[in-house]
Amino acid sequence: MRVVREDDSECELGETGELLWRTAASTPQVEYHGDKAASEAKTRGGWVRTGDMVHRDAEGWLFFDHRRGGGLRRQGDFILPAYVEAAIVKHPDVSDVCVYGIPASSGAPGESDLVAAVVPVAGRPPDIKGIFDRCLADLERNSVPSHIQVVEEIPKTASQKNLDRVLREEFDSASPNVYRFEDFT
Repeated sequence: MRVVREDDSECELGETGELLWRTAASTPQVEYHGDKAASEAKTRGGWVRTGDMVHRDAEGWLFFDHRRGGGLRRQGDFILPAYVEAAIVKHPDVSDVCVYGIPASSGAPGESDLVAAVVPVAGRPPDIKGIFDRCLADLERNSVPSHIQVVEEIPKTASQKNLDRVLREEFDSASPNVYRFEDFT
């Protein structure tokens, strides 16, 4: 087993990286139906790329941190965007939501501030304070987004997966469609 960075270099102790594995007996084989490129990427360099982001301690123990692309770290906590989205979408003024991370304003490496991109129900102005209040009522304090970004639609893939990278590229904390939690508390 190895814990590696994006460039496949070994991570230091305590540094989060992707868990790779292989056996000495054989070269790993993975086949995604109809997707040869994905199959090759999954076993690049003779190692199975698990998508699990882990870190190793001084004794060699591995600790799971999150799935690649699936979770966010905030002030040391692991936060699942889907959990936050489930709370926000209950608000009657929200028709769709996508929660994603931006680099933490604290500058802490590997940490994120949370942004909730929300699509308001047609014909209703979004109740930003109400959305933040819903988060405070339904979520642990550390899971409450730092920002709400009001958008006309959440960009999606062909399979209807949120394209948070597009929202992240469009995010500007000074934009009039972005609201900061600290302004509503």
